[in-house]
Amino acid sequence: MTLNVAIVGKPNVGKSTFFNKLFSSNISKVSNVPGTTRAIIEKSLVYKNNKIVFLDTGGLKKKSKSHKGNQSYITKECLTAINKSSIVIFMMDASDIFTKNDKQICRLILNKLKSLIVIINKADLIKNEMKLKNKYFNFYFKNLFSDILIKPYFFSCYENQSTEFFINRICSLAESANQFIDNKKLNIFLKSVNDNHKAPHNGKFRPKIKFLKQVNTFPFILKAFGSRLQAINKDYKNYFLKKFLSYFNIYNKVVVIKFVNNENPFN
Repeated sequence: MTLNVAIVGKPNVGKSTFFNKLFSSNISKVSNVPGTTRAIIEKSLVYKNNKIVFLDTGGLKKKSKSHKGNQSYITKECLTAINKSSIVIFMMDASDIFTKNDKQICRLILNKLKSLIVIINKADLIKNEMKLKNKYFNFYFKNLFSDILIKPYFFSCYENQSTEFFINRICSLAESANQFIDNKKLNIFLKSVNDNHKAPHNGKFRPKIKFLKQVNTFPFILKAFGSRLQAINKDYKNYFLKKFLSYFNIYNKVVVIKFVNNENPFN
């Protein structure tokens, strides 16, 4: 199996340093000057019968600056890398804060239905704040995105840490790409949700989800069948999806649930 994995993030978060550490070689030029990496740099390795092609990219800036000068080319190259990859590593600087730009980049990746791994790099810079920073970043990734569960990983390219954990995680995600959950398990989950937190009333009537069925693996798509489902509000849809992800312990993968107003799922 061949897997393309893009490494993306804002400028100077350590993408190229991480890329070099994966191969124990100075392949990608490293500098404190933003914009050092412009074109995509590719290199592959073989791990457990998987060929993993890593794509190092330039730093993404906020929308207002993404189409100016050299940044226009960098942005285009980065989008190309994301589009050709099934898994994306989003990297942040541990000493930084979570910004609107970070949210936009993550949302861009998730909207393309890519699996997402988050690495908080330069952890060596925040050793005295590790507990606080862990809580800080986990809060954002837990609450900002309803269609995926993400637990960010802290890492330091300058300490004696192996990158093998991330390579294993990439292979595990690829192996689970064809995961199919049978109807019985899905509807045991559905019953537990309906028993504990039904969809809220809309006027005189309450929408009711009666049957859940997986219809696709990659991207991971479910259909929820029932009555008056057009009246389910966005908050409940987000709640239902988060419950599903937690119940089946699905991390790093985008899941889409389509609500179908139909009593019979086999029609």
